[in-house]
Amino acid sequence: MATIFTTRLNVRSYELDSFGHVNNATYLNYLEYARGDYLRQRGLSFADFHQWDARPYVVHVEISYRTSCRVHDDLEIRGWISAWSRTGFVMSYELFNHSSGRLAAAAQMKFAFVNQSEKVVRIPAPFREKMQ
Repeated sequence: MATIFTTRLNVRSYELDSFGHVNNATYLNYLEYARGDYLRQRGLSFADFHQWDARPYVVHVEISYRTSCRVHDDLEIRGWISAWSRTGFVMSYELFNHSSGRLAAAAQMKFAFVNQSEKVVRIPAPFREKMQ
């Protein structure tokens, strides 16, 4: 069973587009923020990835937008690792809007580990151990 992590944030005014709702591209920032928060919760830092010479690069993103989010909305991002391979993993997300009581978006991100030369490498064992 995958460990589910959660992160909360409030929509800020500068994240809105001219239609008054969160710009679609901003959701990528939300996912990145949640992922970084989860790594910290699991005791990982960017220094670890440099030490292992293995960095998780995003290679594919898919977002399904369900309902708009507006300024000051209270969002909860739930995430979990939904698939593993030798060299990467897939992280799934749900963005729930507590202000409206509705699911705002669902997303998946596929990652591949690469070294400093940007060659694909195996997932570092310490990373897999901390994330499972």
